[in-house]
Amino acid sequence: MTSLSSVTRGNILAYGGLATPLAMIGYPIAIWLIPFYSEVVGIPLYIIANILLIARFTDVITDPILGQLGDSTRTPIGRRKPWIILGVPLMMLAIYKLFIPGTEVSIAYFVIWMMLMYLGSTIIGIPYGAWGAEISPDYHQRSRVVGGREGWTLIGLLISALIPLAIEVSGQGISFSDAIKRMLAAIFIFQDFSTSGKMTDILASMGLGIVILLPIFAGLALWKVPDPMPKVEKKIPLVEGLKYAAENPLLIRILLIIFLVIAGESFRNTLSLWFVRDVVGIETVGASYARYFIAGLIGIPFWLWLGKTLGKHKAFCITLVGTGTVSFLCFFLERGDFNQFHALFLIKGFCFGGLQFLPASMLADVVDLDSLKTGGRRAGTFFALNGMIAKVSAMIAVWAAAILVDFSGFVPGTENTDSAMLALRVYYCLGCAAFFVPALFLTWFYPLTKEKHKELRAQLESQNAESEVTSAD
Repeated sequence: MTSLSSVTRGNILAYGGLATPLAMIGYPIAIWLIPFYSEVVGIPLYIIANILLIARFTDVITDPILGQLGDSTRTPIGRRKPWIILGVPLMMLAIYKLFIPGTEVSIAYFVIWMMLMYLGSTIIGIPYGAWGAEISPDYHQRSRVVGGREGWTLIGLLISALIPLAIEVSGQGISFSDAIKRMLAAIFIFQDFSTSGKMTDILASMGLGIVILLPIFAGLALWKVPDPMPKVEKKIPLVEGLKYAAENPLLIRILLIIFLVIAGESFRNTLSLWFVRDVVGIETVGASYARYFIAGLIGIPFWLWLGKTLGKHKAFCITLVGTGTVSFLCFFLERGDFNQFHALFLIKGFCFGGLQFLPASMLADVVDLDSLKTGGRRAGTFFALNGMIAKVSAMIAVWAAAILVDFSGFVPGTENTDSAMLALRVYYCLGCAAFFVPALFLTWFYPLTKEKHKELRAQLESQNAESEVTSAD
């Protein structure tokens, strides 16, 4: 395991950098992909919802298997890096096919490339998350590693918001300098521009950006960041490992928290573009998200400080309260309430910084508890479970949000009835409360504090030292 002193700022930056293109994938899938395939391609909303449900369901099978394989891998370059090398080209091809589909797109085409995209995401994402948990054993250093990663995540999200904004404000007869001025005006003085008919160009531009940046950032991480192998490790079979995990109440608790939070966020994100554009009346959605992610990036140092001061779980509670309050207040917005929406969205973006990295850092601490009890070092398995839970919760939430608004009579890209628009408003603003309230309760009484983790690390280091002596004998 890498020592505390050997984890440099360069290591943290290079490791976190890979999160940039990965985040650029998540944003358009969450915000733009469903509207594109429903409004432009013309696939009915309920069919898209069911396709996404089926495509995501494969992760329930692949995630634990890939997590166990990652933990068992032994190569000269480490046990996480080979899987990232394998996943990058698959992800690049799938993103290109999904984001730049051409004119003839069948339902089978959408299903196949969504499933391959999710598989590529799993092959990269599970070892990447486990790698971050293994770079340092220290409670606060882990927050720096994960916080650095989530900082790069927000940079990726910001880039992916600026790309559609650039398309939104550009057009025939608009020079490059004028486009830059319009972008700045949209971001900083909330000026709105017509964006009709630009969704195809928006998605294609984001796809090309991902295909270009993914191999660059992956290469830097693979080159610069050590992939430490545990000095002493007991090998645990997959079935036995899952049994240990099921008997770990703290793991069950943090996974349930992650399930609820991601479900709430995914439910709302599915409806976000339609709420911003069709309810509030803002057309330059890219500008709204650019400000949102800038606020999130600014907020990360605050959430790092708050997590160190109060403990990660209490800091996370504050993010939940802030996010939930903003969503509730959005219910009272009327069409044309641009300034009020922008103010609320900035607060939500600031909270988003903590919402992103604090649960992952808490999960990394739970890995130590498992290592103490089992003698194994199974970050890959744990982050596979985390990935599986996150994907299942997102799968269910996205499906539910799309099905509910479709059942309410909402038709994307058309003039909708008052009852359909009210349903959209209710689901977007109040739907996340069903997930965030129980998550808040579970998080507030979270038992693994920084003091208890310090004791845990001391016991684990003592156990490892004894094991090394036994192995030497």
